[in-house]
This record gives sequence, C-alpha cells and structure tokens, in this order.
Amino acid sequence: MKKMLILIHTLNGGGAEKVLVNLVKHINKEKYDITVMTIVNEGIYIKDILETKGVKYRYMFNSYFKKSRKKKRKIAIKIMNTIWSGYKWYIKHIFNEKSYQHFIKEKYDIEVAFLEGMCAKIISKSPNKKSKKVVWIHTDLTVLKKSSLAFRDPQEEKDCYKKFNKVICVSNGVKDTFIKKMGFSENIITKINPINSREIIEKSNEAVEDITRDDDFLICSVGRLIPEKGYDMLIRCHKRLLENGLKNKLWIIGEGIERANLEKYIKANKLEDTVKLIGFKNNPYKYMKMADLFVCSSKVEGLSTVLCEAIILNKPIVTTNCPGVSDIIGASENGAIITDNDEDSLYNGMYRVINDKKLYQVLLERVKERSKKFVIEKQVRDIEKTLRRL
Repeated sequence: MKKMLILIHTLNGGGAEKVLVNLVKHINKEKYDITVMTIVNEGIYIKDILETKGVKYRYMFNSYFKKSRKKKRKIAIKIMNTIWSGYKWYIKHIFNEKSYQHFIKEKYDIEVAFLEGMCAKIISKSPNKKSKKVVWIHTDLTVLKKSSLAFRDPQEEKDCYKKFNKVICVSNGVKDTFIKKMGFSENIITKINPINSREIIEKSNEAVEDITRDDDFLICSVGRLIPEKGYDMLIRCHKRLLENGLKNKLWIIGEGIERANLEKYIKANKLEDTVKLIGFKNNPYKYMKMADLFVCSSKVEGLSTVLCEAIILNKPIVTTNCPGVSDIIGASENGAIITDNDEDSLYNGMYRVINDKKLYQVLLERVKERSKKFVIEKQVRDIEKTLRRL
C-alpha cells in the first residue's frame, strides 16, 4: 500500500474542493493510504473527509474565522483576510525544507498539490527525494494570476513546477496556457475532473422548501460571488432580457465578496422580484433541477465542475468560452450555446435559447446524450492508472 498526501488550501465550497472529495471517496483504499491536508483548517467539506473510511485529515494552520462568526460579517472577513495574508507571506518568503518537515512530518510515497500556487510551492519543498510529486492545475494561469503571488519571481514559479513528476491539467485549454506560461511541456497531461453523477441525481430529488418558482422561464447559475464569475454581467443580461419582453427569473446560488455590489445593483435597478441571490447551499442540485436553463458567465475557468453537474442534470446551457468548455461540451449546440466572453455575446446566446423553442428542445436532447460521459468509477480508475505509472 502506498502512502499518499493530498494538499489543498482549504475545504471550502469550491469546485476543486468538491472534486477532491469525489476523488478520495472513490479511490482504491486497498492500494492507497490517503491523508488530506489543508493549509488552513477551514471548510464545509472537512466533514466529508472525516467521514470517508480509510482517509485521514490534517491541517497546517488552525482557522480563527470561526471565532469571529458572531461579529459583523465585514469584520469577520477582514480578520480572515488578514490572517490569510500572513500565511501567504510566510509561504512566499520563508517556507523551505525545514518548514515542510515541521508541518508535514511524515514521509509519503506520493505527494499531491491539488491546487496551483501555494500548494505547489509547499509540495515542491519536500525533502523526500524518493517520493513522486504531482500537481493539479485547475485554472488558466495566464488569466487568473493570483497563484503566482506564492512565488518571489517568475523563475521561482517555473522552477517549482519543474520539480513535479506529473502536472495534471483539468482541460486541454488549461494545459496549453500552462505550457505557454511555464515554457516546458514535459510530463504534462490532461485529466477531466471526476464527477459523482449518481450522488448529484440523488440529491437533486430532495425537496426544496425555502423557495418556490413561478411559470416564468427560470435561469440558474452556481458559483462563488467573486469577480471572476461574471455575475454582474449575468444580471445585466437578465435585465436586458426583461427590457426586451422576455419574462425570466434568475437564481444565483453561492456566496462571496461580491454580494454587496450585486445587491446594490439589483436594488438600484428594481430587480428584487426577478433576481434571487440564494446564498451557499450544501445541496445546490435540487435548485438546479428546478431551472429551465443553466448559465455560466465566468471570465475564467479551468474546467467548470458546475457545468458538468448541469449536464448530468440534463439542463440546456449557455456558457462563455473559457478553457475547459470544449472538453466538457464539445462543439457549440452540443447541449449548450458557447458564446464569446463579453456581455453582448452572452446576452445574445441567452436570448436565442429562451426565444427559440425548437433550439431549446435540440439542446435538451443533446445534453441528455452528453450526460452519459460522466461515470466516476471510470474517471477515478484512469487517475489511479496515472499514479501507478509515476
């Protein structure tokens, strides 16, 4: 049995975190002794890891955010961001092999950085020369540049990734941009994230008790309320649809730093009756199931987990063209309309689907066929095969 360490920033409600949970739940525990470690002891998915038989959980730094929950939200977020800034500074400027030995302590056969940036920096400092090292790249590093802040300069970043035996990119688009930025192409492969379709369908059948829908066309989107998700653009598109006579409602499921700005726009434009910021939900699938259309308005993605989930739930899709979209959907109109990444294009795509009933039915039939692609056992076995070949 091989000992495997998987490191991630936190286990908060993001796509990469959900993918990690899917992976460790289904990986062969007779072959791998797995430890999941977070940089900070935070996240709703910690419970899932603790409840997974044969998987251990550890963390580097404890979270102080929980102690601030009774305070006003803005103060709590400020405290959390200050603490995170300290961790980031330490990892960027101080973290070395001795630091690794202090936090990690044990030796592992396989060491996995499940996110780019800080996780990659930490695993690259492992003094264990015999271990096989793997890094997952979940985003377009040429657009979303926050991960570069873990490094003192571009050369240190390149040297870090060269230390890994395998770089796993979640889409061909992410792979292409990684090669472009780093300047090397050895040991880089693409693996689409494993998605648990059975669990998604089961959860989608649960009753929704906190919100009801009417007969208007219902659009849904799921993701963190952060600038990269483009929800300001999506709400403006919703407003334009209303102004052009297409009745529709918009539900956005997720939480994040952009909530106040989005709420301000919704109120200023009198959209309270048509736009609902539902907040984070442990089970977003039962809400997605109620929708007529799923929209991804992201400015950048690696491989959108929620797009895969929308396909599994047989929802026609309109999505901006981010890296990974073609890996999930294939060509445009293969269950989805893929638009350019700007407001007019996204609006036109949404308008077409809502206004053209024949097109809507075509997308509905094609997305049902596309959903057969997601069989988690096959996806995880493929990842295990990659690990065996290290």
